[in-house]
Amino acid sequence: MPERTPIETKNRDIYGHQALPWSRPQAILSSSIFIKDTILSTVRPDGRPHATGIGAIWLDGEIYFTSGPATRKSRKLAHNPACTITARLSGIDLMFEGDARTGGCPLPSGWQARLS
Repeated sequence: MPERTPIETKNRDIYGHQALPWSRPQAILSSSIFIKDTILSTVRPDGRPHATGIGAIWLDGEIYFTSGPATRKSRKLAHNPACTITARLSGIDLMFEGDARTGGCPLPSGWQARLS
């Protein structure tokens, strides 16, 4: 699967700087499968926001995380899949916006054992 690229980039600093080229965070993300310091933000059924730290991996331009079906984050995502994931990289803070979906992580052979 070819690596995906953002449909929009924006620099959210208060100084009005241009957005960083995607190649910069992409190089950092691609250098390790694990994304450190990630936070998943979701919306409760009553509309209140909720954020929780997660362990996440980056593989072929996709972010993957695990969650059991009975967990709060899974229940909220089943009700409303819209979410954000923020990640702190070396010198860059990123925010990804989109819809979460369930499904297995298509790890290449050998990675399953490496992650266990």
